[in-house]
Amino acid sequence: MVRFTEIELRHISISVLALVIAVSGIGFLPLEDVGYRIAVISIPLALGFTAHELVHKFVAIRYGYFAVYRMWTMGLSFALLVGLASGGRFLFAAPGAVMILSPYFSQHQSGLIGLAGPATNIAIASCFFPLSFLPGLMGGIGFWGARINLWLAFFNLLPFPPLDGEKVFLWKPAVWAAIEIPLLVSIAMLF
Repeated sequence: MVRFTEIELRHISISVLALVIAVSGIGFLPLEDVGYRIAVISIPLALGFTAHELVHKFVAIRYGYFAVYRMWTMGLSFALLVGLASGGRFLFAAPGAVMILSPYFSQHQSGLIGLAGPATNIAIASCFFPLSFLPGLMGGIGFWGARINLWLAFFNLLPFPPLDGEKVFLWKPAVWAAIEIPLLVSIAMLF
Protein backbone atom coordinates (compact mmCIF):
# COMPACT_ATOMS: atom_id res chain seq x y z
CA MET A 1 0.00 0.00 0.00
CA VAL A 2 1.26 3.46 -0.88
CA ARG A 3 1.35 5.90 2.00
CA PHE A 4 2.57 9.45 2.29
CA THR A 5 3.95 11.02 5.42
CA GLU A 6 3.04 14.57 6.35
CA ILE A 7 6.68 15.58 5.86
CA GLU A 8 6.77 13.97 2.42
CA LEU A 9 3.63 15.80 1.29
CA ARG A 10 5.11 19.06 2.59
CA HIS A 11 8.39 18.41 0.74
CA ILE A 12 6.56 17.69 -2.53
CA SER A 13 4.41 20.82 -2.12
CA ILE A 14 7.42 23.04 -1.37
CA SER A 15 9.32 21.60 -4.34
CA VAL A 16 6.42 22.22 -6.73
CA LEU A 17 5.88 25.74 -5.38
CA ALA A 18 9.58 26.56 -5.78
CA LEU A 19 9.55 25.31 -9.40
CA VAL A 20 6.41 27.34 -10.18
CA ILE A 21 7.97 30.51 -8.72
CA ALA A 22 11.26 29.84 -10.54
CA VAL A 23 9.61 29.72 -13.98
CA SER A 24 6.88 32.32 -13.35
CA GLY A 25 8.73 35.34 -14.72
CA ILE A 26 7.89 37.35 -11.60
CA GLY A 27 9.72 40.67 -11.72
CA PHE A 28 10.33 40.43 -15.48
CA LEU A 29 6.86 40.11 -16.97
CA PRO A 30 3.69 42.19 -16.60
CA LEU A 31 1.28 40.61 -14.11
CA GLU A 32 -1.11 39.31 -16.79
CA ASP A 33 1.81 37.58 -18.56
CA VAL A 34 2.88 35.98 -15.27
CA GLY A 35 -0.57 34.39 -15.02
CA TYR A 36 -0.32 33.08 -18.59
CA ARG A 37 3.18 31.71 -17.96
CA ILE A 38 2.05 29.97 -14.80
CA ALA A 39 -0.75 28.30 -16.77
CA VAL A 40 1.28 27.19 -19.79
CA ILE A 41 4.60 26.35 -18.14
CA SER A 42 4.07 25.81 -14.44
CA ILE A 43 1.09 23.47 -14.69
CA PRO A 44 2.85 21.02 -17.06
CA LEU A 45 6.11 21.32 -15.08
CA ALA A 46 4.39 20.66 -11.74
CA LEU A 47 2.48 17.71 -13.19
CA GLY A 48 5.55 16.24 -14.89
CA PHE A 49 7.80 16.66 -11.85
CA THR A 50 5.27 15.28 -9.37
CA ALA A 51 4.28 12.30 -11.52
CA HIS A 52 7.95 11.52 -12.28
CA GLU A 53 8.86 11.34 -8.59
CA LEU A 54 5.71 9.52 -7.48
CA VAL A 55 6.14 6.80 -10.09
CA HIS A 56 9.67 6.15 -8.79
CA LYS A 57 8.08 5.73 -5.35
CA PHE A 58 5.29 3.43 -6.60
CA VAL A 59 7.67 1.12 -8.48
CA ALA A 60 10.05 0.91 -5.52
CA ILE A 61 7.15 0.07 -3.20
CA ARG A 62 6.00 -2.59 -5.67
CA TYR A 63 9.40 -4.24 -5.19
CA GLY A 64 8.85 -4.14 -1.44
CA TYR A 65 11.06 -1.18 -0.58
CA PHE A 66 10.29 1.80 1.60
CA ALA A 67 10.42 4.93 -0.57
CA VAL A 68 9.85 8.55 0.34
CA TYR A 69 10.33 11.87 -1.48
CA ARG A 70 12.71 14.35 0.13
CA MET A 71 13.39 17.86 -1.12
CA TRP A 72 16.95 19.07 -1.43
CA THR A 73 17.15 22.58 0.01
CA MET A 74 20.34 23.50 -1.87
CA GLY A 75 18.88 22.33 -5.18
CA LEU A 76 15.64 24.22 -4.59
CA SER A 77 17.52 27.38 -3.64
CA PHE A 78 19.66 27.14 -6.77
CA ALA A 79 16.57 26.58 -8.95
CA LEU A 80 14.87 29.64 -7.44
CA LEU A 81 17.99 31.78 -7.84
CA VAL A 82 18.58 30.82 -11.48
CA GLY A 83 14.88 30.93 -12.39
CA LEU A 84 14.22 34.31 -10.82
CA ALA A 85 17.48 35.83 -12.13
CA SER A 86 16.63 34.73 -15.69
CA GLY A 87 12.98 35.75 -15.53
CA GLY A 88 12.00 32.09 -15.70
CA ARG A 89 13.65 31.63 -19.10
CA PHE A 90 16.27 29.23 -17.76
CA LEU A 91 15.86 26.59 -15.09
CA PHE A 92 18.36 24.13 -13.74
CA ALA A 93 16.62 22.28 -10.98
CA ALA A 94 17.44 19.42 -8.67
CA PRO A 95 14.60 19.95 -6.21
CA GLY A 96 14.84 16.55 -4.54
CA ALA A 97 14.39 12.86 -5.14
CA VAL A 98 12.70 9.72 -3.96
CA MET A 99 14.88 8.06 -1.35
CA ILE A 100 14.64 4.28 -1.36
CA LEU A 101 15.67 2.36 1.73
CA SER A 102 17.12 -1.00 0.88
CA PRO A 103 20.32 -2.81 1.72
CA TYR A 104 20.42 -4.08 -1.88
CA PHE A 105 18.53 -3.86 -5.13
CA SER A 106 19.35 -5.77 -8.23
CA GLN A 107 20.51 -3.90 -11.29
CA HIS A 108 17.25 -4.96 -12.92
CA GLN A 109 15.17 -3.39 -10.14
CA SER A 110 17.30 -0.26 -10.07
CA GLY A 111 17.01 0.08 -13.85
CA LEU A 112 13.23 -0.27 -13.83
CA ILE A 113 12.80 2.11 -10.89
CA GLY A 114 15.05 4.60 -12.72
CA LEU A 115 13.21 4.19 -16.02
CA ALA A 116 9.78 4.67 -14.45
CA GLY A 117 10.13 8.46 -14.00
CA PRO A 118 11.32 9.35 -17.52
CA ALA A 119 8.82 6.91 -19.07
CA THR A 120 6.08 8.75 -17.19
CA ASN A 121 7.30 12.08 -18.60
CA ILE A 122 7.22 10.63 -22.12
CA ALA A 123 3.62 9.46 -21.56
CA ILE A 124 2.63 12.87 -20.20
CA ALA A 125 4.29 14.61 -23.18
CA SER A 126 2.29 12.42 -25.56
CA CYS A 127 -0.93 13.47 -23.79
CA PHE A 128 -0.06 17.17 -24.02
CA PHE A 129 1.12 17.07 -27.66
CA PRO A 130 -2.34 16.85 -29.32
CA LEU A 131 -3.42 19.93 -27.36
CA SER A 132 -0.62 21.92 -29.02
CA PHE A 133 -2.70 22.07 -32.20
CA LEU A 134 -5.48 23.96 -30.44
CA PRO A 135 -5.60 27.76 -30.41
CA GLY A 136 -4.99 29.99 -27.43
CA LEU A 137 -4.30 28.93 -23.88
CA MET A 138 -4.97 25.22 -24.48
CA GLY A 139 -2.54 25.21 -27.40
CA GLY A 140 0.09 26.88 -25.24
CA ILE A 141 -0.42 24.37 -22.45
CA GLY A 142 -0.17 21.54 -24.97
CA PHE A 143 3.01 22.88 -26.59
CA TRP A 144 4.79 23.59 -23.31
CA GLY A 145 3.48 20.43 -21.67
CA ALA A 146 4.99 18.28 -24.42
CA ARG A 147 8.22 20.27 -24.53
CA ILE A 148 8.81 20.36 -20.76
CA ASN A 149 8.05 16.69 -20.24
CA LEU A 150 10.27 15.55 -23.11
CA TRP A 151 13.04 17.70 -21.62
CA LEU A 152 12.48 16.18 -18.15
CA ALA A 153 12.69 12.68 -19.63
CA PHE A 154 15.82 13.50 -21.67
CA PHE A 155 17.64 15.27 -18.85
CA ASN A 156 16.85 12.58 -16.28
CA LEU A 157 18.07 9.87 -18.68
CA LEU A 158 21.52 11.39 -19.04
CA PRO A 159 23.85 8.56 -17.93
CA PHE A 160 25.48 10.37 -15.02
CA PRO A 161 24.97 9.85 -11.31
CA PRO A 162 22.69 10.56 -9.54
CA LEU A 163 20.35 10.82 -12.55
CA ASP A 164 18.02 8.01 -13.60
CA GLY A 165 19.96 7.48 -16.82
CA GLU A 166 22.93 6.02 -14.97
CA LYS A 167 20.74 3.29 -13.46
CA VAL A 168 19.07 2.50 -16.80
CA PHE A 169 22.40 2.51 -18.69
CA LEU A 170 24.05 0.16 -16.19
CA TRP A 171 21.04 -2.16 -16.37
CA LYS A 172 20.54 -2.25 -20.16
CA PRO A 173 22.57 0.09 -22.38
CA ALA A 174 20.48 -0.86 -25.44
CA VAL A 175 17.23 0.10 -23.67
CA TRP A 176 18.83 3.36 -22.55
CA ALA A 177 19.95 4.19 -26.13
CA ALA A 178 16.59 3.19 -27.65
CA ILE A 179 14.89 5.79 -25.44
CA GLU A 180 17.49 8.53 -25.05
CA ILE A 181 18.49 8.90 -28.72
CA PRO A 182 14.91 9.54 -29.96
CA LEU A 183 14.47 11.96 -27.05
CA LEU A 184 17.60 13.82 -28.15
CA VAL A 185 16.19 14.10 -31.68
CA SER A 186 12.82 15.30 -30.32
CA ILE A 187 14.49 17.86 -28.08
CA ALA A 188 16.63 19.14 -30.96
CA MET A 189 13.49 19.62 -33.09
CA LEU A 190 11.47 21.34 -30.34
CA PHE A 191 14.14 23.66 -28.99
